[in-house]
Amino acid sequence: MKKYNLYFLLLFILLIACQDKKESTQTETSSPVSSAAGSSSALENYSSIFQAILKTDAGMARGVKIGDNIDTINETTLPSETPAENGKSFTEYFDDTDLNFADILYVRSEQNKVEAITIDVYIERQTAVDSLMTEFKGYFNTKYGKGTSTEKATTWQLADGKNNLLLQNVSTEKDPGLKIIFANKENKILQ
Repeated sequence: MKKYNLYFLLLFILLIACQDKKESTQTETSSPVSSAAGSSSALENYSSIFQAILKTDAGMARGVKIGDNIDTINETTLPSETPAENGKSFTEYFDDTDLNFADILYVRSEQNKVEAITIDVYIERQTAVDSLMTEFKGYFNTKYGKGTSTEKATTWQLADGKNNLLLQNVSTEKDPGLKIIFANKENKILQ
């Protein structure tokens, strides 16, 4: 009897494994190859810091978009040292120095939805910030169309017509960094 149970279990596991592989193959072949496909493979050609900031091509940033339920955000990084009063905040460290990191804030609306996403990136070398700015401009131009640039910032109007994206070089002499903001185009946070 034990022998039959073992065979049955083995057959069941093989069947599930084959089904998972079949579904995986079908998903890969049926999804369009585009920047909006939602896979992290779209980020493979970018630097490790760029990948650590965005995590995935899905959503607007890190798999999250404006309008998502804020309670369903599933971050894999550490909560910020100082919790946000108006949302959820996290810190993504790029190394062990505590000098290279990104603070991610998901701003909560009155309806408990994501109202805005801000990412403040701090890196100890200005050359790394400049390189990241170039990477983000290219990526966002591909994903959202050509942005409007000024000396220190580039803005994109998103396809929904309600939200904008701001990429800004906020570097000072002592603190090189950049800021990424997704928000309703009427939101003061974009000013």
